Amino acid sequence: MIVDTHVHVISEDQTRYPRRPGRLPDWVQDLSASELLRLNREAGIDRTILVQGFGPYLFDNSYAADCAVAHRDQFASVCIVDQLAPDAPDKLVYWVEERGVRGVRLFTIEEPEPLIDDPRTLPLWKRAAELAIPVCILMRPHQLERLPALLERFPHIPVALDHVALPRLRDGAPYQNLKTLFDLARFPHLYLKFSTETLYAAKRGKSTSREFFGRLVDQFGAQRIMWGSNYPATYDRSLKDQLFLAREELSFLSDEDRRWMFGETALLLWSELRSKMASVPPQPGHSP
Repeated sequence: MIVDTHVHVISEDQTRYPRRPGRLPDWVQDLSASELLRLNREAGIDRTILVQGFGPYLFDNSYAADCAVAHRDQFASVCIVDQLAPDAPDKLVYWVEERGVRGVRLFTIEEPEPLIDDPRTLPLWKRAAELAIPVCILMRPHQLERLPALLERFPHIPVALDHVALPRLRDGAPYQNLKTLFDLARFPHLYLKFSTETLYAAKRGKSTSREFFGRLVDQFGAQRIMWGSNYPATYDRSLKDQLFLAREELSFLSDEDRRWMFGETALLLWSELRSKMASVPPQPGHSP
């Protein structure tokens, strides 16, 4: 089973699903659930994690949540809440228990940059643990040194680093600047999500995909690494071609390693997608 762990759906209906005011990122384009299902069939992708797009919608997770509920045999969704807001834990409960969301994303790269270990985020981490959902984090490498304290405090929460925390790879092997990242391998519930952007980074400068991903697999094991396209935020090639690229670049790995990285690892975090029907019932009035 092929699982894409990182896609942003965006509705063409801007009355029902209004976008954030002001200038939007260049990548923002319509991507409905029905169009994504068509693209998945074309690419051979079986399941998708719909990751809330901060660019178009900020903290309004309505469209991703509605798409996941309406197509719960194909999709699961991950929301974003304002992690520094006093009501963040209650907002998370709403999205999970009333709207069927199956994960939360901490977005730490906007300006001013929130610290991943800001004490104000601890109630949100605690609530995520109570809800038994994964925490995905978009963060830059310089914040990785702040992560161990959280992983020690919440040892049973599956935590996934979006885009492998945006590593700088131009200097190539032995990737000495990634020691903080590699040291996180000691935490068994820490996972890595690599994307097309990670594949591009792995081929720049002196770096190669074989060297970088070989080291990731050696350190973390394929069972803790998973693929996500980042479509349509990465839009220089089709979804089908993004999967083809990932398979080609990782063709040096064993069939078993690639089986985990392209599907089985994701199903450890979102096991409901393994079955034909997830357990979340449709919510009246919230079908996209």
